[in-house]
Amino acid sequence: MSERDWAGELERYLRESFAELCATVGQAVPFSGLRINPPLGKEEAQYFLLGLEETLFAVDDQGYVQSELLSASVHARTEQNSYRIFSHEPTTPRLLRENLCQLATASRLILKRGWLKRHVALEPGNKEHRATAQGADLLVRSATGQILIWVEVKRSAVELEKLIADLRACSRRGPHAHEDCGFPQNHPRYEFCLSHQPTYLWAVAPDAEIGFKLEYEHGRLELTELTSLPPRSLIELE
Repeated sequence: MSERDWAGELERYLRESFAELCATVGQAVPFSGLRINPPLGKEEAQYFLLGLEETLFAVDDQGYVQSELLSASVHARTEQNSYRIFSHEPTTPRLLRENLCQLATASRLILKRGWLKRHVALEPGNKEHRATAQGADLLVRSATGQILIWVEVKRSAVELEKLIADLRACSRRGPHAHEDCGFPQNHPRYEFCLSHQPTYLWAVAPDAEIGFKLEYEHGRLELTELTSLPPRSLIELE
């Protein structure tokens, strides 16, 4: 039996959903069609589709996502709290690329890495809200509420590299204010680490991923790169 064409299958699903959304909101489908940039990763496409099939999440005809992995406030579907894979503004709907990758990553944590749904929490889709409030895209918590894994989703490997470089720069300097930081884009994530002290960071993009063990000493953050994120059994033993 030949392997499923995961990327091709997801691309067809997204294009059909996009056309349905445009019809629902009274917009014409753009001449250029749906832009998927960057292109879909194979594993990203696989686990997004498997997440749909295993009902880890569902997407309605307006692109809104329903999932028990989301907090109750996100289900209210207000403009500030809504979580979706397509935006409706300013005039033509577009794919919210990082949210797609985020959902696929949540699916990977559960279906490939063995975490239970109650361990995994998706943060709201508003990127600015996450950066200033939680500083996280996904969180994996223990049964007692401890943050075991902080998951950050980016569009590309280049953005992953910038995230890590900024975190290291902030750490070398030590605790400092956001307005006094030379790396304001990722400074809230540095503050998130110091405040919540997750044990691991898993940074993911459609074309790359990288893992780190996080340690804290005298108000500083130390990142030790890993060859891969440890399995659930080892993380829970810690």
